[in-house]
Amino acid sequence: MTACNVQNRTIFFNDNLEILRGINSKSIDLIYLDPPFNKNKKFTAPISSPAAGTSFKDIFREDDLKNEYLKTIKEDNSELYQYLVGIRGIGKPYNFAYLVYIAIRLLECYRVLKLPGSIYLHCDPTMSHYLKTTMDCIFREKNFRNEIAWCYRTGGQTKRHYGKKHDIILYYSRDHRETIFNTSKEKSYLTGELQHSPKKPTYSDEWGTYQEVLFSKTKIKLYRDSAGYFTLVNLRDYWTNIDAVGRTSRERTGYPTQKPLALLERIIQTSTNKDDVVLDPFCGSATACIVAERLKRKWIGVDMVTEVQTQIRNRFEKEKVLQSTTDNQQKLDSSKIIFISDPPHRTDQEEQCRDQKYVYVISNSNYPGEFKVGVAKDVKMQLNSFQTSDPKRQFQLRHSLKTPWYQEIETHIHKKFPNKHEWVSGKLENIVSEIENFQPSHHCGGNLFPDLRPV
Repeated sequence: MTACNVQNRTIFFNDNLEILRGINSKSIDLIYLDPPFNKNKKFTAPISSPAAGTSFKDIFREDDLKNEYLKTIKEDNSELYQYLVGIRGIGKPYNFAYLVYIAIRLLECYRVLKLPGSIYLHCDPTMSHYLKTTMDCIFREKNFRNEIAWCYRTGGQTKRHYGKKHDIILYYSRDHRETIFNTSKEKSYLTGELQHSPKKPTYSDEWGTYQEVLFSKTKIKLYRDSAGYFTLVNLRDYWTNIDAVGRTSRERTGYPTQKPLALLERIIQTSTNKDDVVLDPFCGSATACIVAERLKRKWIGVDMVTEVQTQIRNRFEKEKVLQSTTDNQQKLDSSKIIFISDPPHRTDQEEQCRDQKYVYVISNSNYPGEFKVGVAKDVKMQLNSFQTSDPKRQFQLRHSLKTPWYQEIETHIHKKFPNKHEWVSGKLENIVSEIENFQPSHHCGGNLFPDLRPV
């Protein structure tokens, strides 16, 4: 694991893919992302709200995707690529575009997350079933922790079907053997603002004795023990005691899709410790950032909508949550928040060098004299992807080379040898020789192939 190369309290206004690519590998403790839900519509804040002028399009089209997305996914995770290609003709035509957009970003989320880290993907039943499989391909099924149903009462009614009153939060770990999961009833930052009193009636349930108190016009159970008052961090995988941000809520900024502070408090308390780094790649009105600050965690936010900068400053000042460099609570000096558009520069690799991937050569006995030459981040996964498509499992890895020049070598081989549908014809030794002896026209940091060995 490496140190995070982004300063605490930084909010980027840029494509979050570019920001994620600039963050050091295994440097983030918790990622909470609340991306667009693929609703195929535009969201706009009310004119009279503090977030007036803020809007975003929850609309996805294949024409909007960059060509590199699918190519990168194919190289980095062959199982994910096969799944996305298979989903292309299923459901709405924009489902495929949406999943590719999210998947390329989730691959980077996986890379930057520490081994004990966790990721919470907020969605709803529109795409949750597709996203679950996408997450399985990237984070692996064994690291799936929970499908959390966040239930709320706000919203309209309908006579055509049951009322849609819950969101889905997909919770995965980076490595299920090391995951941070705070099972203790940690004291809540909310207690300083809640109106609790020994004169209020008390009730009991399976968790203990509690009082019902109001926070932002939402009823919350406030338990008590010898250490003082606390809210429950660990509950079942359906959460019914946190309401959505309603029209009259004190928290309401008018930002479309704003989430309540109490929801993020539960997530951040459960899956991080003090001074851990929290990343929200779709930070919007900065709810996760505010909660992270209150809980004395470090935080990074990213959003494409530059118009929310003033709103975020105002919200931090209203909430009065920014901590000083000491542990003393201070009123917010909003200049402590860093707003920037340029992506960060990674410090966990040579500055001028590119990522390395494998150029592989795979054969199948049914096609003598022909070889599949391609690029993969994980050659074992790539081979397994081929094997699963062949009942007799006749695919065989013949050669692989890890190199920063994988794209150039792949292109060179397909130009040098007769090819069809990504298979090339020729002698294996000649193909391997061309791969091993390829010389790029420019070099990386003075060393063409640092520490490269055939596998």
